[in-house]
Parts: sequence; structure tokens; C-alpha cells
Amino acid sequence: MYRLAITSSIALILSAALWAASSAPRPAPAPAVLTPEQQATEHYNRGLEHQQKAWDHEKKAAKAKDPQKEMAKVGSEYEKAIAAQREATRLNPKFHEAFSSLGYALPKTGDYPGALKGYDAALALQPEYAEAVEYRGEAYLGLNRVEEAQQAYEWLFLHDPTKAAALLAAFKEWGSRAAGVEPAKVDAVGAWVAQKEAAAQEMSGTRETGKKEW
Repeated sequence: MYRLAITSSIALILSAALWAASSAPRPAPAPAVLTPEQQATEHYNRGLEHQQKAWDHEKKAAKAKDPQKEMAKVGSEYEKAIAAQREATRLNPKFHEAFSSLGYALPKTGDYPGALKGYDAALALQPEYAEAVEYRGEAYLGLNRVEEAQQAYEWLFLHDPTKAAALLAAFKEWGSRAAGVEPAKVDAVGAWVAQKEAAAQEMSGTRETGKKEW
């Protein structure tokens, strides 16, 4: 009887210990270790989020009575986007989209030469990345390097008509605010833009009718 009582007591103690162990909070699993490429993607996406916020502030500034406050936020968001994309390209030197997004954000802070380096890096990795071709064309315009911007348009005209149209619109904007450029050159670019618009309309018409495909 005494031995049975001891055995029962031991069983109760073991049961209590097992219950306590099962009900005790379990340690959280260790966080997964991200590869440099995965970390780069996180920074890239964060940069795009800051870029979107900059766009939102630009829209608000266009409607605001005093746009300076919103425009200050625009600059801040682009600075954050630049930092994020720089880190993305550091972690993954083959990340052509991040180089292109870096190139997009840099001229928003006035750094056109830096933007060209970003686009050059993106296109060295992916030569037919149309987005980088188009935005590099805009950066060329920001530096009044018109001939190189025209070459970008010619490539886009054959490979991505939508982005070609966006770059042509940038030519129009450049013509209305070109500083330090001879009026004759501005006029020549205006005539070139009109010629390209007519060619684009003709191409669009032939595609719709199916009579001719360039």
C-alpha cells in the first residue's frame, strides 16, 4: 500500500510537470535570414513606396494655395527613395530595375549626371529595358543633350510606342522651358517633334486598319 501511494504520487508529479511543460509559452521561431537579393528587393519596394508618396504630394501641391509645404515633402520622399534604391543596388549589383528607379529619383533632386549613371547601369544589365531608355532620354533633355534624347526616341518608336509618346511629350515640355539653348535649335526641335507626331499618328492608323505594319 505504501509503495502504491509513492508510485501514485510520482505519477501525479510527472503529470503535473508534463502539463506545465505543454502549457508553457514556446519561444518564438528564429526569424528567417534573408539573402542579399531578398534584402535588395525589400529596399527596392520601399523605394517605390517613397516614390509613390512623392507623386501624391506633387498632386496635392498642384491643388494647394501654398504648395511649398507639399513640395518640401516631395523632396524628402525622393531623398528616401534614393537612399533605398542605392542600398538595393549595393546588395544586388545586378538589379537593373533598382538602378533604373534610382535614375528616376535622382533628377528630382537636380542630379541629372547621377541619373544618367543609374540608367547606364540599368541598360548595361538589360539593354532593352524600355523604361530606362525613356527616362534616360528625359535626363538627356534635362542636360540639353538633345541629340542623344532623339536617339532614345527613335529606339522607343520601334520598340515601345507608348513610352515613345511619353518621351515626345517631354520634348514639348523641354521646348517650352529650354534655358541657355539657341532659339533656332529650339525651333528645329519643335519641327522634329511635329514630324515625329505625324509619323506616330500614321503608324497608329495603319495598325488599326491593318493595311500596313511598320
